[in-house]
Amino acid sequence: MASLQPHAEYVQQLQSPNPVDVYMALRTIKNAIIGSSTKKSLYFRLHIIPHVSALLAMDDTDVQIRIQATTIVSSLAHKGEDAAKELLEGGVMVSLISQIMPGTDALLMEASERALNALLSYTGTKMSAEEHTYSLVPYLLSIVTKAKDSAQIFEMRTHARIELAVLILGKLCVTESRQFTVANAGAIELLVPLLLRGYPRLQIATLRTISALSYENMEICRALAAVPHDGRALPAILLELAQHQDPEIRLQACVCISNLSRMRASGGAARDIQSIAVPALAKLLRCPDVGVLQVVQALGYLCHEDAEMQIAAKNAGVIADIIHIIAETESRDGADFVDSEHNIQVAKAGFLALGTIVSAGEECRTKAVENQMLAYLVRAMDHRDDGIKAAACLCTQYIVRSVPICRTHVSESGILKPLLRLVRHDTPEVQMTATAALINLLPDFSPLRAEALKENVVDILVELLDSKITMVRRNALWCIRNLLVNIDDGTRRTIIDKVGIGRICAISHPDSEPVIREQAAGVLQNITAENDQGTLAIFDCLGAGQTVDMLTGLLDPQTDTPTQVHGLYLVNNIAVRSQAYCEYIAKHRALLQAIVALVTSPISEVAVGALWCVNSIASHKMPTARGSNSNSGGSGGEDGEPRYLAELEELGVQAILEGMLGDASLCLSVRDRVKSCLDYYAPLAI
Repeated sequence: MASLQPHAEYVQQLQSPNPVDVYMALRTIKNAIIGSSTKKSLYFRLHIIPHVSALLAMDDTDVQIRIQATTIVSSLAHKGEDAAKELLEGGVMVSLISQIMPGTDALLMEASERALNALLSYTGTKMSAEEHTYSLVPYLLSIVTKAKDSAQIFEMRTHARIELAVLILGKLCVTESRQFTVANAGAIELLVPLLLRGYPRLQIATLRTISALSYENMEICRALAAVPHDGRALPAILLELAQHQDPEIRLQACVCISNLSRMRASGGAARDIQSIAVPALAKLLRCPDVGVLQVVQALGYLCHEDAEMQIAAKNAGVIADIIHIIAETESRDGADFVDSEHNIQVAKAGFLALGTIVSAGEECRTKAVENQMLAYLVRAMDHRDDGIKAAACLCTQYIVRSVPICRTHVSESGILKPLLRLVRHDTPEVQMTATAALINLLPDFSPLRAEALKENVVDILVELLDSKITMVRRNALWCIRNLLVNIDDGTRRTIIDKVGIGRICAISHPDSEPVIREQAAGVLQNITAENDQGTLAIFDCLGAGQTVDMLTGLLDPQTDTPTQVHGLYLVNNIAVRSQAYCEYIAKHRALLQAIVALVTSPISEVAVGALWCVNSIASHKMPTARGSNSNSGGSGGEDGEPRYLAELEELGVQAILEGMLGDASLCLSVRDRVKSCLDYYAPLAI
């Protein structure tokens, strides 16, 4: 306790009426905490922040005292999010901004800029700077403008000041509105020329700010790509910097490239990005001079939804390297002198990047499995960190998209049981990603389907239908959809009974969320797909009137396209198997009108589904002397005339079909269905 006494006295001295005592105490504290995390923590516990904040808030505080107090703020801000938050709550942001305005002492101005840069290093403080953005942005850009036109532009001190201004600008760009505020103030035209100054620290700061300015902002990405400098477009400049000798410049240039590429604003440089940026990032994975976390994140971002970029990453050896990085984080987990939080972030980023890289291509998935990726995923599902669990589930979802992998390697991996544990996890993010991965393990080709049924997966999925999380309910319904494909009749009956036809029909109502309604309609489609067991269950539950009303609702023009498609194939399944059930469809004017209206849909998938319905309705024939009318088979003698052509003709179906056949713009799948439907009219034409 005695060792704390002198430090406590220094803090107490900050309230002295004598400016000299205050100054000396501040200088002593400053010298103690700079570079010392222990001393920062000590003064943090001694509640120094309110005292420093109060000194900066007073109008008559001496400049030299302000410089010392501001330097302390800058040092304490580096301590972490908690210290920065307390500084912010103490009102230092307002004080710092007032100290950089014109007329301020030069040394105080520079100290304040450094403190602002340190304070804005955290998400919370960046977001809290909203009210100050409009005053800060013009000031920061004026620093760049004045320095650019100054005779001292080549001095190191001048570049350091520009660097600070540029870094702060980038830290302000945390929302789309702030990105536009910075861009509209003229930042793009000022920043791009700085990339060619040849001063590495300034180039790195500029690249970071361009990255923050362009992140997920298509309009700004396009504006950046369109601004020429000395006859060169920004993508070309960035690709050149991606080959720079300084690894940090290479990394930051690649991050900017990934932003432009993701927003499809890289012009004609896609091939160059594959041949330059991807290998550059691959090499940086093995470079000790840059943070591996940002490299992995940049690779994942660059490869997102771009199959060719994913192949380029695989060819550059990225998959094996990221798996190696994950292995290293796993081996260091829990070890002494390891930054556990950083370790977790790297592992999480690794799984997410791999998930992105294997999302589209079979080659990439095969490469990941060859490098024992499944074993790491299984272990990651039991990790203490929920973020890693969720990332592992997401990666699993993409890897098991592969039918060959799902049939072979996945069944031997032991992945099902940990995944089933996670579908009931308390954390929404984990539950959502785990249930999404489970969808791909339950199709008819998956050997894990039988094992999942033994593990009572149906009961688990029924339980999840009561989840408060929309995407968990949606994923559970999708899992049920997959279970109903090519399943034996006994299991189908069990699933129908446990899930409840009435429940599925109820959530297919228009009031349900679109993604829930879509999957509910998909479940009903699959229930009725292979025999009339499901159709019988629906009619027994709802009755004929409510059933056709439900079907009509699914085909409403306001219904979203995926739900309409499921609704059409549900109608088709009911119509094609039994003349008795088809009767309800053919004689229900509103339902038949809804089907016919969708025949000419500009969306080919919808048009094909509607034409299948017309085809199935027209396929039922009148009984002949040689046949008998059957409620289950329905067609009677094979030479009988189509039973429901009159109902179809009342709606002008033949004329519609003939008109479509003459439309050269129709895709092949729609044209084939039109011809098939017109075959039922051939006898009438004779």
